Amino acid sequence: MSILVRDPEIDRQVRALAKRLDCTLQEAIGHALKIEQETESQSSRVERIKEATRRAQERLAALPKTDDGLTHKEFWDREYGDV
Repeated sequence: MSILVRDPEIDRQVRALAKRLDCTLQEAIGHALKIEQETESQSSRVERIKEATRRAQERLAALPKTDDGLTHKEFWDREYGDV
C-alpha cells in the first residue's frame, strides 16, 4: 500500500521530520500519527477530568451550607472547650 502526497508543504514537513528523526519517510509519518493519537487521547482525558470535576462541584454545591459565623480560633476554642 502506498500514500501519495500531492501537497508540497506536507511533503516538505514529512521530509524535514524524517531528517530530524533520522528515519524513513514512512517512519516519520508513523511517528507523527502516534503523537497525534497521544495528543487526542490526552485531550479526551482532560475533558473527562473536567466533567468529573464539574459533577463533584455540583454535588458539593448541593450540600447544606453550615456557617455559624465563628472565626477559626473561636471554632477550635469551642471544639476543645476553651470558651
